[in-house]
Amino acid sequence: MSKEALTTIVSRCLTDENYRQQLISDPDAALADYDLEEDEAKMVRSLPSDAFDELTMDLEDRQSKSGFLGGLSLFSGKDGAIDASSVVDLLTKKYGGH
Repeated sequence: MSKEALTTIVSRCLTDENYRQQLISDPDAALADYDLEEDEAKMVRSLPSDAFDELTMDLEDRQSKSGFLGGLSLFSGKDGAIDASSVVDLLTKKYGGH
């Protein structure tokens, strides 16, 4: 279940600037309502402040290569170029976790 929680957190950070800032400034409060495994929580807490900006650029690059446009199309359902689970995979490969 924690991968679902991690997916929700990442999706929320990509679409909600206020939540993203809270995660950076007060990760304990931002993560309080989510059930993460220890290594996932550690990874999220240790993300650099520009991690989501970099992730957004990585995703935009992938989308442009696949021919799909629009940053929010990532989460538009089965027709989106990259699903939220793929976003989590990118984040964990770049910053750790399992």
